[in-house]
Amino acid sequence: MDVGTKNHKTNQRLSIFELEALREAFRRSVRENDVTEAEWARHAEHFVKRALQKGSPLTRA
Repeated sequence: MDVGTKNHKTNQRLSIFELEALREAFRRSVRENDVTEAEWARHAEHFVKRALQKGSPLTRA
């Protein structure tokens, strides 16, 4: 997965450990927000956008 935000160099890749952390954070978010399987796509879109925002605990500094 390439990440191209202001905080990241273009074409910087996430490690398998970072991807696993994102996956687990998404699962936790789904549980905490009672997201149904039918809503996962929309929730994932918002989750990724939020994760890539500056200062997010889900991304590297």
